Amino acid sequence: MTALQQNPRPASVGLIGAGWRAEYFLRVARELPERFEITGVLVRSELSAALVRESWAVPVSTTFSDFLRGGYDYVIVSTPAEAAAQLVVDLVAAGVPVLTETPPAMTVDALLALHERVGGAPVQVAEQYHLQPHHAARLRVAASGVIGEVTSTRVSAAHGYHGLSLARRALGSGFESVLISAQTVADRVVSARGREGWKHELAEVENPRTVALLRFESGGSAVFDFAEEQYFSPVRSRRFSIRGTRGEIDGDQVDYLLAPGRAVHARLERDSTGIDGDLDGSHLRGISLNETRVYENIFAPARLSDDELAVAELMHRMSGFVETGDDVYSLDEASHDQYLALLLQRAATTGSELRSAPMPWGGR
Repeated sequence: MTALQQNPRPASVGLIGAGWRAEYFLRVARELPERFEITGVLVRSELSAALVRESWAVPVSTTFSDFLRGGYDYVIVSTPAEAAAQLVVDLVAAGVPVLTETPPAMTVDALLALHERVGGAPVQVAEQYHLQPHHAARLRVAASGVIGEVTSTRVSAAHGYHGLSLARRALGSGFESVLISAQTVADRVVSARGREGWKHELAEVENPRTVALLRFESGGSAVFDFAEEQYFSPVRSRRFSIRGTRGEIDGDQVDYLLAPGRAVHARLERDSTGIDGDLDGSHLRGISLNETRVYENIFAPARLSDDELAVAELMHRMSGFVETGDDVYSLDEASHDQYLALLLQRAATTGSELRSAPMPWGGR
């Protein structure tokens, strides 16, 4: 039983920001009131405050001092990175644990400055991609040893620091040195969807596609391949594959050697309700490989998308972090993924092969 499940009351959560991303946390709390309660929101204007009150029926403040009176278990900072850093510093000074959005800062200098000011404080970062059900299932299978020792990965599922977070988790590469080569090419594609859903008109766009090879000091490698249209496009898929010495995971396909003369070909199978004659509502129960459950939805039967389930898991683990100190996704990890993403982009822009340098957050 987890620390959160032992807690008889929902976590009291403060939220700074009310934009597109902040609404994920509000939706999760609305769907899971027994686990989370947004007990205060901080926004900049009275107009924004009125909209939040009307839409979400939660207490709203427009000044930091009023907001701090909420007495939170932790506060989520869901603002642009340029504004988030000072808010994180101020919350740490006030003794409040923080879950801040990705990336923690926009430049290497800003990452270093933030680390110097709050490194070691109770700050975690809201990186959710490795917690999305299918990615979590793939990473668990890879870590189980079924495909042997992991040697390489190909990530074409998310941009920058998100994609590199998946790659480093798949490889277990930690903060080791990495050599990066990259280039950007044009991917001409018809744009059909965005954050707000389907577009009313179709238009061809020249979509920048970044392709990179990362070679880690321990011998592992990663191919990063992503273009922004992949996030929402129905004709540009998202892919994540992991290779090991005894097999590979390619999307939901898992192939591995069981014994001499015997290879196993299996799939990650999604177990969802509400299909055909199933009257149990509409939610994900879990994901299995053969008879083994490799992902269990602990938030069922709440009706949440896969990305919302990942955000719910972030909030759940953050509650545990407050009680036990067990990292969700540490500021050190987040800083390193962003540092590598910035290095990758510079390699793509300059055409140079670049090697990562030791960073202060990698020394723990």
